[in-house]
Amino acid sequence: MKQPELWNSSISQEQWLSQIVQRNDLVYIKRLSSNDTGLTGGHQSGIYIPESVTRQVCPSIIRTDEQNPDQLLRAEVPSHDVPTKEVRFVYYNDKAFSGSRDEQRITRWKQGVNYTPLQDPEMTGALALFAFLLPAEGGDVVSLSVWVCDSEAEESFIETKLGSILPGESVCQPAHLLFDGVVSLPGAYPVDIDIPEAWLSMFPSGGELIDYVIERFSFSDLGADKRLLKRREMEYAIFLEVEKAHVQETIEAGFASVEEFIQTANSISNRRKARSGRSLEYHLEKIFVEEGLGNVYSAQCITEVNKRPDFIFPGCAEYQDKSYPMEKLAMLAVKTTCKDRWRQIINEADRIKSPYLFTLQEGVSENQFNEMAGESVRLVAPEPLHGKYPEAVRKQLLSLADFIQEIKMLYQ
Repeated sequence: MKQPELWNSSISQEQWLSQIVQRNDLVYIKRLSSNDTGLTGGHQSGIYIPESVTRQVCPSIIRTDEQNPDQLLRAEVPSHDVPTKEVRFVYYNDKAFSGSRDEQRITRWKQGVNYTPLQDPEMTGALALFAFLLPAEGGDVVSLSVWVCDSEAEESFIETKLGSILPGESVCQPAHLLFDGVVSLPGAYPVDIDIPEAWLSMFPSGGELIDYVIERFSFSDLGADKRLLKRREMEYAIFLEVEKAHVQETIEAGFASVEEFIQTANSISNRRKARSGRSLEYHLEKIFVEEGLGNVYSAQCITEVNKRPDFIFPGCAEYQDKSYPMEKLAMLAVKTTCKDRWRQIINEADRIKSPYLFTLQEGVSENQFNEMAGESVRLVAPEPLHGKYPEAVRKQLLSLADFIQEIKMLYQ
């Protein structure tokens, strides 16, 4: 059988997307985690691929009749001109042999090349697209091409089409559905709820969704960090249910014209972006109120030259009052990912020299953290994510509970 051609090097992101759509590869999209890139130095090696995706692209390795079954395949990373090389798709099934590992990974990315973004700790948090070429008759993947977004512009281009891909989330769909169709968002855990009747005719705002989550599933027995993550997970699950109620019937019925299809797709994409754009800030506001900070913050203050930091403590009035002590002012910026975005916050509030940055990114490299520290940025991440950061970073990383305590002490 003649080997299929992979992609030419030095092509643009749009050209690459056009090619995978033409071939209709199965595309798996996620943000690179600290375990993927080797940031935390754990025993894991290579890119983690969930079992649900592995069963679609390399089903022959999902078995336990031998230890760690694998398949070799050709792969390349044209986003960074990494040439075609052989990688290993392996199922670490040690759990079936009295071990502990039970996961699938694609390894050997560094063998024979000087550099690959897939094993670069500095690329932790980057959006990565894995395009699997599958044989028409079914079976294991024939070849793999990977695009790792290297800039905020490249990520925005993808997320404009799909909606935000947050750390820990992923999408897996045929290329033509992802980039020429109406994309199904990755599923969350199922929820047994009765959607409010009003939401069936009018899509709820982000604030309404979050209020509903807190009313029905408060998670009040959890600390601030776990409470935030659980509520976001539940909000996302409910959002999917409401979206399905609004669009499933329309999609299944088909479209009378290209214009009608485009209008529906754009409406879905815009709603997803709107939901993700302010969701994290809304959740944090609710936590602040519950933790006794309701009277010592303002959201979206206007500071210098119409800049709008996410949160100013103790408030806008104090910030605008030039006689108010600078050492009593604090700022919290909110970024779901911070790899290429953290520098945006440095000049959002000129009176505050050491801003806090809250993120959901699953790890940053020591170099990135040191750059932040050099600009006096203090990084805050939910405590359950701290294990995904290098040990040297963890010692200086704040949890949400830590941040709340520091703000309380500032205004005692």
